[in-house]
Amino acid sequence: MTWADFVGNSRVVGVLQRMLSSGRVPPALLFAGQKGVGKFTLATLFARAANCEQKGKDSCGRCQSCQTLEALDDLPGLRKAALDARGSANPEAVPLILRPHPNVTVLVPDGAFIRVSQMRYVVRQSYNVPTGGGRAVFLIDQAERLRFDFADVLLKVLEEPPDRTTVILVTSEPFQLRPTIRSRCIPVHFAPLSSAQIESHLQQQRPKWKKTERELAAAAAAGSLATALTLDLDLYRQVRRSALELLRASLRGEFDPERLFAATAQLAGKGSAETRETEDSGSKRERFDFVLEVVYGLINDVLYLRSGASELRLRNPDIQGELERAAGSVEGEGLNRLVKKLDRIEGWQRQNINRQLALDAVALAPTRVL
Repeated sequence: MTWADFVGNSRVVGVLQRMLSSGRVPPALLFAGQKGVGKFTLATLFARAANCEQKGKDSCGRCQSCQTLEALDDLPGLRKAALDARGSANPEAVPLILRPHPNVTVLVPDGAFIRVSQMRYVVRQSYNVPTGGGRAVFLIDQAERLRFDFADVLLKVLEEPPDRTTVILVTSEPFQLRPTIRSRCIPVHFAPLSSAQIESHLQQQRPKWKKTERELAAAAAAGSLATALTLDLDLYRQVRRSALELLRASLRGEFDPERLFAATAQLAGKGSAETRETEDSGSKRERFDFVLEVVYGLINDVLYLRSGASELRLRNPDIQGELERAAGSVEGEGLNRLVKKLDRIEGWQRQNINRQLALDAVALAPTRVL
């Protein structure tokens, strides 16, 4: 993969290319933007170009360095191999480090956070001289999961940067990082992709999809190409049907108890016994995050329709009529109360909450903030 293969954010691509061609590369970059817009992918392209043996502003894809760094295309595979190699060893003694190339190191969360042992590894390794005249690049994915009390371990590298070394922090939540870290990085902001860009890419990558399916996926993804490419449209429609039941009850007070409780059970992930047994806590949390994102998307559409902002594209254009009925029967304060309830549930995600009961409370107590 090269710069030319990257979709969207051409301004950011140009900035990074100019950095490499001029030799004026900052010691620390902060890649910030919503999930799925290609932040980590572009960071890997930077690492490839910075270490390509051809020394151009792009990676050639043919030299030994470029071929070795193709491993970055399979981040889950790299992570699994590193975990298998560590086995039962203490994570603080054997940190989770993905190092597909002598000059390129990737850090990902080890459990809920990026551990202090991983950051200490970066500090030690960053002062080694890069091989082959290349550049040492440290990619820290999901950097918002650097623990606040340990993040300043990185300050030594950021304040006294070694030559030919660049640290790239990749995050969708930059303000979760300590100000001492943010202030020492050059921020690089990634914009959401347009629906037209996403639809064009889907036409190439999902040729069997109908035009209406591509349009729905692009709209639902709200600027995230990765979300559009991985979206299960059948599951999305199924979750959305249940989410609409929730909104009808909460916003309009219209519901059939049997249908409503079936909908909240589906949204809470209470499927078959086989599904419950095979899903771990992380998978359940990830699925519920998806559910909440669908509900928030429906609320966004209702807000757009209430405000008459016709120039803004709906995330669910195929059910505009249903959304217009919801928009016409609710006051702004009612929407605010609903959003507050959902925000509370999202905040409880790290706790062992009963998700269905929480959703039932959202539906059945539309005038009371949880």
